[in-house]
Amino acid sequence: MRKIILIFIMLAAAMSVASAQSVSRVKSRLSEVSAAGGRITVAEDESASAAVRQSDLKIKPSKVRGYRVVIFFDNGQYASDKARSVMNSFNEKYPSINAYLVYESPYFKVSVGNCLTMEEAVILMNRVSGAFPTAFPKSEQIELSELTDVKPDREEEPAASAETDSDAPVMASDNGFSFR
Repeated sequence: MRKIILIFIMLAAAMSVASAQSVSRVKSRLSEVSAAGGRITVAEDESASAAVRQSDLKIKPSKVRGYRVVIFFDNGQYASDKARSVMNSFNEKYPSINAYLVYESPYFKVSVGNCLTMEEAVILMNRVSGAFPTAFPKSEQIELSELTDVKPDREEEPAASAETDSDAPVMASDNGFSFR
């Protein structure tokens, strides 16, 4: 009886420690020879194994907290068209930086970059602020797959200054921001 209780306690301790580990790793750690020379044999029920595998799938995060730089947001009548235009302009100027057009009711928003820290987002904001002067960093949940989706490096055009870009059409929004 003491042996069963000891095994149960060891299994419970191992499972709490091994929440991110697979079942096979737990079994191999338990079956290692202890300092006293004893060995534990693990026999598991298939339904328990299936439950642990199912819980492992639920534990893995699909998103992380990160930052993006918002270069456009608007909820006006033509906000969707303006957002697409801003996104196309950004993709032409900065082809190696990911851009995302999102509708978050009631706003259309274009955000760029996949930054893990606020410092990275501020650096990116400073980099694009010549072409998008109202850019600002924003905390967002970023999909893990988006962090690994990197565009190939291409030669980027330098950001145009306000003096040389004065002939470009200005897209005004209802919230007081304007974009060239």
